Amino acid sequence: MTQPDPVPQWKNELLRRIQDLAAEFVRVEALGADGYDGTDGAADQDWLDHLDALSAVRESTEHIARSLGVPQPWIERARDLGAGRSPAPDPEPAAEQAPSEAKQFYLDMLSVDLWNLQRMAFVVAARETRLAEGGYGFGADPVAGAAYRRNMAHLHTRISALADAAEITARDAEKLWDSAEVDDLRHVTAAVVNRWDDLTVESTWRRYTRADFDAALPPYIPVDSDGGKAAVGTGIGPPTPEQLIARATDLLHDTRMGAAASSNWHIEAAIDAALPSETNWSWGNEPPETRPATQEPERGHGPEP
Repeated sequence: MTQPDPVPQWKNELLRRIQDLAAEFVRVEALGADGYDGTDGAADQDWLDHLDALSAVRESTEHIARSLGVPQPWIERARDLGAGRSPAPDPEPAAEQAPSEAKQFYLDMLSVDLWNLQRMAFVVAARETRLAEGGYGFGADPVAGAAYRRNMAHLHTRISALADAAEITARDAEKLWDSAEVDDLRHVTAAVVNRWDDLTVESTWRRYTRADFDAALPPYIPVDSDGGKAAVGTGIGPPTPEQLIARATDLLHDTRMGAAASSNWHIEAAIDAALPSETNWSWGNEPPETRPATQEPERGHGPEP
């Protein structure tokens, strides 16, 4: 019986892309300026420009891979194989103590809900920005808007309860909502949402106005004697919905105005390189490490960069 591939197909595709870009860089570099015939312009400059572009797109693709949960050693191995180098040995595992089974379960549940809350922030930020600028093809609908905010608050309460149950530390919190990988994923999300047309923004926003979330206080976490909150906790909670919306608004604006493209990782080039134009990139209800990123799930909420 054939064993299933333990690596999801979309991760394999990203790693293959990194390897191919590294290999192409080596090939073009070996040609030298004298052997390069890319265009009718100056051969020296064309050759250097081609090398720079290959490096930028490879680095961008690596950022996308990291932000979507591809382990760094895998990325480095793909890069080394493409460049014809012996793959670097796997690093020694960190001495950091692994979380307990219960804590890991709470963190897994929290990550799914946090994924949805961050996505909701980008969707409502995109809609409100387009409404404010005029020309948006749909009305404001304050009643549905209030329901949307209530659902965000509900999800934030649930995430806070799970954070308390997991007894997260400041280090845990940094990994969950302030790490470089999370920031990369926010930039990717901003670039993708900016490409949505008005109908996609509106239909996604409408799905999140429905109150079909799970309970604000999950039934499987320990609660205090009154049953009103988690019985344990460190007092460290996630960013508020308004903080997430404000951050999403800034990133949508910066990405659209080209600020992201001026950084080292050229996010627009990365998306074009790593995700072909026909790819249906969805941000649905599965966490990044299990999402195939090729089909929008039927259900928009619950426990889908």
